[in-house]
Amino acid sequence: MTYATIEASAAGGRPYYLYQFVEGDQVWRFTSRASDWTSAASEGGALRWEAAAISHGDVVQTSEIERGRLELTWPLSHPFARRFLAPLGNRPVTLTIFRGHEQVLGETVAHWKGRIVGAEVEGVRILLNCESVFSTLRRAGVRAKYQRLCRHALYGRGCGLDIAFHWQTGTVTSASGNALTIPEAAGQPAGWFRGGVLRFGAQLGFITGQVGPTLTLSRPMPELAAALAAPEIDPATGDPIPLVADIAPGCDLRAATCAAKFGNLPNFGGFPEIPGRNPFGGSSIV
Repeated sequence: MTYATIEASAAGGRPYYLYQFVEGDQVWRFTSRASDWTSAASEGGALRWEAAAISHGDVVQTSEIERGRLELTWPLSHPFARRFLAPLGNRPVTLTIFRGHEQVLGETVAHWKGRIVGAEVEGVRILLNCESVFSTLRRAGVRAKYQRLCRHALYGRGCGLDIAFHWQTGTVTSASGNALTIPEAAGQPAGWFRGGVLRFGAQLGFITGQVGPTLTLSRPMPELAAALAAPEIDPATGDPIPLVADIAPGCDLRAATCAAKFGNLPNFGGFPEIPGRNPFGGSSIV
């Protein structure tokens, strides 16, 4: 019995799916099977696939770009899916879905390939929006724009800044909804961390505002609130262990900020000297 014969049968299939995500040299593997599974790697060794409550929509073969999209559904609490609720960097995260059948474990075919383009929360689920690799190839357009503000994503490939050198560790003392308090943030002027990133364990959050020690996130981080409500206890002293998180500053995408705050003007992706008015007719061009 082979994959092909089972796939051609009327009702004999028991399909399962393998989901492989790749970002640079990082690889994550998940499976729709009920338990973790190890498969043989093509170059020898083994690949471990973590069981997850993950599903995807129908794969549609179409020439229409928008219909070539695929939606993955995850539990709201899954840490891997939650990382996509933070801003996506310039490095694409590719997804390859393999399909197999329980009767012939280990024999799979590539079912779909594309990349993650966004994420959204819907009730108790996280929806990852993906587009096919063929949709990406068919999409026309010049990615770079002629504009005054920088076109690069902060800490992305075009920006060139390494976020590892910009993390600042602080103690989280309170959290309510989207707001949390980190006293160390008060050491910087208001707005310093606006547009930046907060990291708590493996979770990432987008900082939309900062005044003194108070940071506002784009979405609540329930894991952080839960850790505050039930802190770990130091066995030596019996005191709660402080809850720490890392925060990285944001950028307003202006040339002056790029130079003064980050010293990164050579990588600035905007054109601040664009004239405000048409030199020939006098009409506004921005």
